[in-house]
Amino acid sequence: MPSPYKKESRGDPYDTSMENLRNAFASKRYHPPRPWRSKEEALMIRRFALRRWTCRDHNRPSARVWAKQLDVTHVWLLKLVRKFEADPAEVRRLQSYGDPTCAELDRAREYTRRMRERGELRSPRRRVSLAIEPAMEQFVRERFAQGWSRSRLERELSLDRKIVKRILQRV
Repeated sequence: MPSPYKKESRGDPYDTSMENLRNAFASKRYHPPRPWRSKEEALMIRRFALRRWTCRDHNRPSARVWAKQLDVTHVWLLKLVRKFEADPAEVRRLQSYGDPTCAELDRAREYTRRMRERGELRSPRRRVSLAIEPAMEQFVRERFAQGWSRSRLERELSLDRKIVKRILQRV
């Protein structure tokens, strides 16, 4: 649909987007998003990615297989490789830690799990179970009756959209 405003009164879409971002970052309501995993686990994943990148074995697994084993996306793994190619200082820093071990990765993942339970990290929606306790269902219904929107329920209670829809259909 064409814009209802005259062409000479409209700004460049990119400039307008950048101005909106500047305003959002300057707002006192802005806060940076919580990370997906602990710094320790992210470091371990970078070390394993470096290990794969420097491996010259003919049986080296593909990026997709390696990413699946590390429980990350292959796109992020390839992004790390591009960073390694661009920044040799980062490569030297990661190599100074020595070879990563599975035990270190397990400890880092356990620390990430505890941080996620405390609410310090983002919680991936795909990991939210579909079973919900009756007390939570009642709480959601009460908040909806108070005027909370579905999107607010999802956001503030960290619930999946389908769960909120299912709870509110029973009202």
